[in-house]
Amino acid sequence: MIAVCALLTGCEIFRENKVLITCHVQTDAIEHPAEIMRLPIGGQEMTFKKVPEFSQRSIAAFQPFPAEDGQGNGLLLQLDAKGKNYLEAASRLNQGMIILTMINAVPVDMVELDQPVTDGRFTIWRGVSDETIKEMDKFYPRLNRLKSSSRWMDMLPSTDKEKLNARRVAKEAEAAEKAAQRDLERGIVRPVPRTRDIPLEGFKTPGAR
Repeated sequence: MIAVCALLTGCEIFRENKVLITCHVQTDAIEHPAEIMRLPIGGQEMTFKKVPEFSQRSIAAFQPFPAEDGQGNGLLLQLDAKGKNYLEAASRLNQGMIILTMINAVPVDMVELDQPVTDGRFTIWRGVSDETIKEMDKFYPRLNRLKSSSRWMDMLPSTDKEKLNARRVAKEAEAAEKAAQRDLERGIVRPVPRTRDIPLEGFKTPGAR
């Protein structure tokens, strides 16, 4: 736990976010002992790179779902631009290898890298607790409410400020939908907010006389 924490820019992460998610690629045991970790999984010892391919700091949004095997929840993660590049590189260079997901230094799920992942989406299929999802909701928007961080193009939030703003916008939209639903149930009809009216009379397009 201490080693993983040190690799992720220090333990100040825990003051910001109580959830530490790291994803580690399987590797050969012949590498330097300081660069690998050996874990007993499924009755056998497996070796993974100690330095993760990406962590929770690369998450732009997430969507939880019930695990099919009943072991807690799963998570669909949308990574930011940097995390997307890391995941694509790892999936191209390590095909046939296993990638291990750890939450707070506890192994929860493994998947095989059988093809390049180019969309920045990574799935944790099991092992995520309700408490973890509750904590993540404090920092990241749900995937189905994620908006572009740019007004002019489709862009994922990448900086901490952009991610917190994306979460704020998502929470405001969720609150507005709940309020509208309550009004509907009570039979209350509220006027639609008006935008500034632009008179068409006298309006000229650029270059028009």
